[in-house]
Formats: sequence, C-alpha cells, structure tokens
Amino acid sequence: MSGRSTGLRVKGLTVADGSRWLVRDLDMEVKPGAVHMVLGERDTGKTALLEAVAGLRREERGTVRLGESDNAPPRDRRRGARFLPRECDATQLSTLERLLVGRPPRRLGLAIHGKRAEEHARALAKRVGLEALLDVPVEALRPLERRLIELAAALGESPRALLLDEPTSELGPHEARHFLGVVRAIAREDGIPIVFTSTWARDGYPDAEAVTILRRGEAPVTVSTAEVTESALSERWTGGGFRRAPTGPHSAGDALLRIENIVLRGRGRETSLAGVAFEVRAGEVLAIVGAPADGLNLLHDVLLGHRAPDRGSIQFLGKELAATDRRQRVEAGVSFVSPPHARDQSLGNFTVEENLILGQTRRGPFARRGWLKFESIRGNAVRSLSDFEVPDAKPRDRFGHLSLGAQQRIVIAREVLRDPVLLVARSPAQGLSLEAQEYVRKALVLQCERRSGLLWLSEDPEEALRVADRLAVLAAGRLVWLPVTETLTREAIIDEMSGTAA
Repeated sequence: MSGRSTGLRVKGLTVADGSRWLVRDLDMEVKPGAVHMVLGERDTGKTALLEAVAGLRREERGTVRLGESDNAPPRDRRRGARFLPRECDATQLSTLERLLVGRPPRRLGLAIHGKRAEEHARALAKRVGLEALLDVPVEALRPLERRLIELAAALGESPRALLLDEPTSELGPHEARHFLGVVRAIAREDGIPIVFTSTWARDGYPDAEAVTILRRGEAPVTVSTAEVTESALSERWTGGGFRRAPTGPHSAGDALLRIENIVLRGRGRETSLAGVAFEVRAGEVLAIVGAPADGLNLLHDVLLGHRAPDRGSIQFLGKELAATDRRQRVEAGVSFVSPPHARDQSLGNFTVEENLILGQTRRGPFARRGWLKFESIRGNAVRSLSDFEVPDAKPRDRFGHLSLGAQQRIVIAREVLRDPVLLVARSPAQGLSLEAQEYVRKALVLQCERRSGLLWLSEDPEEALRVADRLAVLAAGRLVWLPVTETLTREAIIDEMSGTAA
C-alpha cells in the first residue's frame, strides 16, 4: 500500500451540458483501497460524473476532495486522478510500447529506456497477469487483455485515484468478474480509491463496497453491497424480478437459416470458430450467448457477410448465400439490428426520415424510376414514429441528436417494416434505459408471432434468458446447447461461457 491517498469525496456535484442536467447534487465517498460502482443506463451522466471528478469537465457546483485537498481544483485532479474511457484504442504498438507511453520510468528527471524500461513494463504487466504478452501488438489482444493493459498503463502514472468508464461493456460476465477482481486487488495493494461505471447490476458483486444508482429525473441513491444483496439490487435496478418477453414460448416451424460447420480463424488472440452449426426456424427465438472475443463477434461478421468463413456453408430458405454479400441477405429477407451504439446501422448526420429508408431507395414504395417519392418518405416517417412510440422525434430531426433509445426504436422500425423472414439481433438493448430495453425485446420477439425467425446474439445471459425458445452458449469456438427450462439460471450459462461447468 502506497499510503499516498486519503480517498475520494464528492459533495453536491452538479454537472450540466448546456441547459440539460447530467448529474445533480451527487454525494459519494470512496475510501482508500475501496472500489465503488456507479450503476446507470447510457446517457444518465455516468461518464460526465467521472470526467468532472477527473478535472476533464467543468462542474456547475459542488466539491471534489482528492487526497489532502478539501476542494481540489481541476488541474490538481487531472494530475492525481486517471480517467480510462469506455473505448480502448486498438493501437499497433506492442504491449511493451503501450506500457511505456505517457510516463516512462525516469532517473534524475530523464526518461529511462532499454533494459530498465523493459523491467518497469514487465512489472506493470505482471500486476495484471499479462507479463507473457509484452511482445504482442495491442490490436491483437482480446478485449479483456486490452482492458488490463490499459489498467496497467494507468498504474505506471502513480495515480491517487482510478476512474474507469464502463470497463466491462465489451466483456462477457466471466471476463468482467476476472477484470474486476484485478481492480479490487489493485485498490487494496495501492490503497487508492477506484470508481467504475456499469449498466449491469451484477458487476457490483463481489468486488464493490458500494453502488451509486443514477436514474433520469431521480436523485442519486447509494447502497452498501454488504447490506443489499445482488438479487435485491438487481430487482431494485430493473423495477421487478425476472420477466420473460411477453409472447414466448413459441412453436417452431420450418428451418429458415442453416449454418453448417462454420470454421473461421480468429484475429490475433481472438478465439476461432471451430465447426459452428445451427438452424433458426420460423416463429422461434434462438439465443446464442458468448463473450465477444470467444467467437460471438466472428459469428456476427459471418452472418452480416463481412467475413467469409474458411469452411462451411450458410443456407437461407434452402439456397446458399454468398459469403460476403450483405445486400443479397437483405434482399432475400434478412434484417439486422446491431447494438444501439453501433455505427453500421444508421447515419447520425441524416434525418430521421432518411434513416428510415436506408437501403430502400432503389426500389419499393420510396422511389420510382430513380426518383425519390418524398410524400411516401414523409408519411412512412410519421407512421413509424407513432407506431414505434417515439413521440419526441420529428421526421426532419437529425438522427444523431436523439437519445440512444429513440435511435434504436427507429432502427427497429425500419428493419421490422421490411417484413423480414429472419431477424438477426446483436445485443440490441445493450446500455439502454430499462423501459427501452423492455420495448426492444417486445418489438423484436413479437415478430415471431408473424412467423419470422429471430436469432439473438448476446454477451448477456439474463437478456438471452428473457427471450430464448432455444439457447446455446458459444465457448472456445463451439456451441454448447442448454435446455430452456425454469431451472436454467444465469450462473449455469456463465459457467458454460467460462468453461467451468461440471
């Protein structure tokens, strides 16, 4: 333990973005050596809170005590606190080089290179268990490894506090547990306060001492994990117990999509697909759960047509699909919904009505002989915003100015109104408000009532359990099938994901 930190205390912190309040009157105290989680949906001010504490964003009012200072000015906070953003840069630097960026070891004020510098980097990597990967390019690392290396690099700057913005957002639950266990050990060994944000209540256990809950329009609430159980926090967070999407279970019909023995080599240290095979039938929800780097991203890329498999075939309605032709898939009757924050399903600078017709301007109701039919486009937007309950948006509004939940409803409206035979949804509710999550699940699962098939890819076991008629875990590049019964639990799925199932 370094003994340099006296903890972190935030009192009455208020942060705004123009006329919109991001955080109001927040109190938070994190003692030296403690881990504190901030739980909230996307757009509830979690990032703004960490940026203000780190001195990277101006607060409207309130005080931040870091170390001995009763009200540390932003300059002191920037020096004392280390903020790690949600997205890690996939740099071409080696792990060794990344650990020396920013603040290499010094002697008499001069940077030290060569053997001493390598020893310094190796010591940092050892603290997070990755000393064997110093020669590996950062871009080749798995998301968990990349997160750990960023954490190690931050430790090289001798921070008095660490502020981690959604560090588990790209991790499977078993990977998140490993990462947060390392975070807990660092907090204790160095005697520094560590604050991290998350959209998942489960991340608070067993490593956080307390959880601050942020909700839109409500005062922040802090609870002790010693006094509130994980199940109680989850119920408080979700507003109730476990709820399955409203229309299941479903009776399955004919096979729509057949994936036969797909083999695809992973990139860098990513797990390869090793003979993945399944089918999606009309009127059913097939959920496949896995960590992104354990093959889920690769499988999604294959389904989108972004990558060709090394071996295997993809058949839709009995016909072979070209390996890398997304347009062929869409024209055949496949619709895709990506995570809300994905950039491949919308254009932020375009209007709402323009986003609602993406990919549909060559033919169909919105174009004739190469000319756009503006009345049809406007009418489609008005109906879609009404039918999919986006009351605050207008057809000519900029899509990128809307909330994440409103954006995702508009994307779902576009994809559902294509009347697809098959929907492929990749974590479509990730990071949304609880109300928006429920809406997304309902809107997509309802397509099974129309005899569409729904393939749901997710790293979240609870989300999969809410929608699945059939469920498989993608682990070590292969599928493990689990019967969907009332006795199937989140923990059983996580055990299969981590390879620790009995």
